[in-house]
Amino acid sequence: MTLADYYFADARLVLVPIEHLGPSGMSRELARELQARCGWSSAWIDLFDRSFALYVSRSAALARRTRTWMPPRIRHAAIVIAETSVRPYAQLLNTSAWTLYAGDFDPARSHPELGAYLFAHGDRMALSGEVTLAALHNAAWWLERSDEECAAFAAAVAHSSRPDAAGYRAIAAALPWLRRLRHETLAPPAASSPHRAIPGTGLLVPRELEGEPRGLVDAWVAAARRAVESYRAAWQAAPSRVLGDLVEWLVHEAPPLLVTTGVDRILWDPEHPERTGALRDALKRGDAAAVAAVRDDLRTIARHTRAFHRALGDPAALPKPAAETEQAGYSYLHRERGLIGYDLEEPGMERLAGPPLPYARAMLGARTVHEWAHLAVDAGWVPCRVSADELAARRDRLAAALADVIAALPPAIRTLTGPDLAALDAASPAAALARLFLARMPDYQANLLAQRFLDREEIETYIRHNVRTLRFTYAPSQLFRMLIRYLFELQYLRFSEVADPRSFFVRSTWFDADFFATGVLDAARFDELAERAGALCACFAVDESRFSATR
Repeated sequence: MTLADYYFADARLVLVPIEHLGPSGMSRELARELQARCGWSSAWIDLFDRSFALYVSRSAALARRTRTWMPPRIRHAAIVIAETSVRPYAQLLNTSAWTLYAGDFDPARSHPELGAYLFAHGDRMALSGEVTLAALHNAAWWLERSDEECAAFAAAVAHSSRPDAAGYRAIAAALPWLRRLRHETLAPPAASSPHRAIPGTGLLVPRELEGEPRGLVDAWVAAARRAVESYRAAWQAAPSRVLGDLVEWLVHEAPPLLVTTGVDRILWDPEHPERTGALRDALKRGDAAAVAAVRDDLRTIARHTRAFHRALGDPAALPKPAAETEQAGYSYLHRERGLIGYDLEEPGMERLAGPPLPYARAMLGARTVHEWAHLAVDAGWVPCRVSADELAARRDRLAAALADVIAALPPAIRTLTGPDLAALDAASPAAALARLFLARMPDYQANLLAQRFLDREEIETYIRHNVRTLRFTYAPSQLFRMLIRYLFELQYLRFSEVADPRSFFVRSTWFDADFFATGVLDAARFDELAERAGALCACFAVDESRFSATR
């Protein structure tokens, strides 16, 4: 599979990836691929590009004027082809993708005003993790829109075939009062005018409009519920036949895995493969597509597990999982049993309703191999290949570069980050940060080994899950902890076929806004840090004597 093939690997959608998106839309190279593979017209591509450019320019303008609007960032755009083929509101690729529909950019029905707003609305849902409040919290978008722009949006929404089109039609109906809202910086009210604030948004609701927001939220609750119900109704076929196939395979093959509900209750165990009653009862709650997906997921886990163990010179030498092994994820290594566990009730996965999310099986395969690879790392089979002195020297070179950054911080950033840096190590925070980087190295070692067992789709999916914004993972005062994590996860891109990893990373994470625009780093210093971090990762290699049949 080539990288271009990856964008079309799931028949339900097309991925317009980060590496082919810029402020003015998609690359011409990708546009040609879309025309050749999907038959999408130049007019479709032009509407997409105009929508994206409008989203970027408007979001950037809003972000410059208020802290309550996030600046635009480049994410993947997952364009769903058939409306009922993908669960609504799925945050694909770990919130690093917009989920959109081909009809959103149909030049016969849509308009850039709708397309641009869909990108902004998707941002709000990804940031909040909430569907029904996004329309209200995004009201600042409409404060400066013209009558003509609003009319174009409303006309496009009226013809939309999106599963949740009713929610956007509710926005169109609400535009007369949405445009009358006030905002603490964008449209301040008169001093004597009473308003109610919507926390976290900067929005101020005049007293005479206080009943309106609830109506918009309620309309979105109803629209979202109908969208999800319509999706589930499309996949309600009984699972009897495929359930029989799955149980027969488990009984005869006894694959090396566990099926659980939560992490505490094992439904199926290869030590007693004939005991399938509890699993049958659980899967009867699912539909045929869901049970078929479970079957294929379990086959993926079994295939990767067996391939990994066949490649080991001495499988029995693998250590037991550590007591702190995480018991969650697409799959996980069961602490007590030392087998890969598959949780039917994995939060957010909805494994008993409809087909799996796009990229989910590729991520499942990658996660399974990653878990086994961690055990190999624990066994010492991906060791440091340089001397202790050389490893320390490379660590110290990273620390020296970090010390230079800390010494040159703008005063405001120094004040913000100073207490946290002192908490790390008052005498030498840069050295402490370099140690933090090294402490994450087992993940890199596991990824280095995992490449031997994964295909291109699994590798690219794993990377696109893990190279993501960390802006909301760390407090503002922990800027340097976030930097270390970024420098580490940047190294994952060396396993990708993305041609320009630096641009992919910087544009998709808000790194440019958080580090370049604030004066913490310039491009040259960032490149120096990335090079020194990479030099530390390069100290580690797979011990070939431990593996006999890897790729």
